[in-house]
Amino acid sequence: MLITAPSLGAFTQGVAMTRKLGTCVLVGLPPGDFPMDLFGVVANCITVRGSFVGNRQDMAEALAFAAEGKVKADIERQPLSAINQVFERLEKGDVAARVVIDFKLN
Repeated sequence: MLITAPSLGAFTQGVAMTRKLGTCVLVGLPPGDFPMDLFGVVANCITVRGSFVGNRQDMAEALAFAAEGKVKADIERQPLSAINQVFERLEKGDVAARVVIDFKLN
């Protein structure tokens, strides 16, 4: 997760949306304190990194990486008919990253 908006709301949402074992990178420095759900960060083994260095050009370059296909999301698609198996795999921790239910698949 890459957060480039220097606002407490964006930082808070970014950390909360970071998946288990994921990394949240906070660029910039919003005013005030940044309260963080420490239990959630520790329990989910989330890494939070920050940098004062960063500007709009840096953000444009980071987004260009994604547009060029240099950033890949590990997403598995499954049909709705496999929903029960997907839930079983989630309970067992047998999902590498993300499973998306694709309603257009059989």
